[in-house]
Amino acid sequence: MICRNHVDVSEGVRRCSRCGGTYCTDCLVTIGERPYCATCKSEQVLDLRAGVDRSHLTLASPIKRLGAYLIDYVIVLFASWAVMIPMLLATGAFTGMMKGQDPSPVFFLAYIPGLLIPVFYEAIMLIKKSGQTLGKIALQVRVVRPDGSPISTGQAWGRTLLRLVLGCLVILDYIPIFFTEEKTTLHDMIAGTRVIDTL
Repeated sequence: MICRNHVDVSEGVRRCSRCGGTYCTDCLVTIGERPYCATCKSEQVLDLRAGVDRSHLTLASPIKRLGAYLIDYVIVLFASWAVMIPMLLATGAFTGMMKGQDPSPVFFLAYIPGLLIPVFYEAIMLIKKSGQTLGKIALQVRVVRPDGSPISTGQAWGRTLLRLVLGCLVILDYIPIFFTEEKTTLHDMIAGTRVIDTL
C-alpha cells in the first residue's frame, strides 16, 4: 500500500478506520486506538462530541444475507451459462452426446468458466464497490472489517476463495451465523470480515 499524500512512502501505511484510505503514520491520528486521516479525524471528533458511536456495527440479519446470496447466485448462474452454452455448441459437445458418444475433454473444459466467473465476480465487486456485490447493494448490506473499516483487496479475494472451498460444506459454513455474537460464518471468521446493514 502507498500513502495517498506521500506516494513515495509505503512502509507503515495503514487504512483510515473511517474512509478506508491508505496513509502513512505522519498522516494518521489515533483516536480510541483507531487510526484516522485528517479529514475523518474532524468528523470522528464531532461524532464523539455528539455521542455518536460509529464503532458499533449494525450486523446484517441472516435473512438479508441469504437474500443477497440468492440474488448473486442467479446473476452468476446466468453469466456462467451465457459463456458455457456457446462454448459447448461451438465444440459440438451437445451433438456428440445426443448421438450417444462419450463427452470429449472439451466438454469438461467448458465448465471452467462456471468456476471462474463466480470467483472473479464476487472478488472484483467487493473491491470496486467497497464490500458490496449487486445482491448486497440490493439488500443494503456490506462486507467490512471487524472495526467497520473497508476490507482490503486480500480480504476480498481470500473471502471469495474461502466461500468456493467451503461451498461443498455450505450448511456447515453458515451454521455459526445463528450462534455467534457477531453473526459470522466460517469464511467470515477466517477472512476477518463482518457483514453489516447499511440502512
